[in-house]
Amino acid sequence: MSNSLQDLIMLSPEQSDGNYSERKLTRNIIHAGIDDATKCPCIGSIVIAGVIADEQTIFNWKKLGVKDSKLITSKKKLNDLARIIKETAIGFHIEKLEPEMIDNKCLNLNEWEMVTVLTIAKKLQRTARKRMCTIEKIYVDNWEVSEKLFKTRLKNIISCFSRDKKNHNNDSLKQDELGKAAQKYTIKLPKTLEKLPFIAEHRADENYTIVGAASILAKTTSDAEYKSLTRKYGNFGSGSPGDPKTRLFVWMHRKNPPPLIRTSWNTFKTLSVLDSIDDDPLKEILKKRVRKRQKNAIHEQHINSSI
Repeated sequence: MSNSLQDLIMLSPEQSDGNYSERKLTRNIIHAGIDDATKCPCIGSIVIAGVIADEQTIFNWKKLGVKDSKLITSKKKLNDLARIIKETAIGFHIEKLEPEMIDNKCLNLNEWEMVTVLTIAKKLQRTARKRMCTIEKIYVDNWEVSEKLFKTRLKNIISCFSRDKKNHNNDSLKQDELGKAAQKYTIKLPKTLEKLPFIAEHRADENYTIVGAASILAKTTSDAEYKSLTRKYGNFGSGSPGDPKTRLFVWMHRKNPPPLIRTSWNTFKTLSVLDSIDDDPLKEILKKRVRKRQKNAIHEQHINSSI
């Protein structure tokens, strides 16, 4: 048994220092967390992960350092925590919202993300039932402007993909597009999903350990996909729209874009019509950013050498 797992087992509720300090922890109260990764890049999939665990396990994760993946700088620690989460959770599920789906405009990006979150929630619920337990709450890092809009979007999406035709408020053309998408991507969202105990909050990945755990699974899965894509397509930079290497890669493949490029992104639309990468409207801005980073690095090096 690894040291990390041994440490996890040895932790006890009496060591609590946070939200659990005033009451007894229990393995009968089950929570779920859902979070995404790599939503902004113009290359690759958006990865969304969900995980379910009991309160005692969530507490143990917190003591081991499970939190929002953006706050963990060590890749080794990130991968170690992901392994521990997978080994000790009641269950987890990871979905990829691939560029092909992102570029399918029968739904916008927020709607596609809701479809994916509901698919994960459905599978987590199925896992919980198999393990003879009930999920008390499903915490989601809310990408909408409010929880009210999240719940409205949730109901609309379930209505779109449920079999109850009376609940469809879309025009016939839109409904045909949704029907094709549902068949192509095997989307089945029963109306019972509306009753799941979702709590959608901004910065939930920072405020709830269970959502932090989901963010770690999403990030490590995204990192693994990035490595796989670079082996297949070569160095395309970070995938960020502001990365000169990424922009050059997109421009070079503008006439026959490989499936990793999100062609509906403005990055592709802007670069695909250029005869030369030198005509990139962001070229000068990006050069200034590089010069500023270099200047800051030199300044920091000078300070460190004088200490």
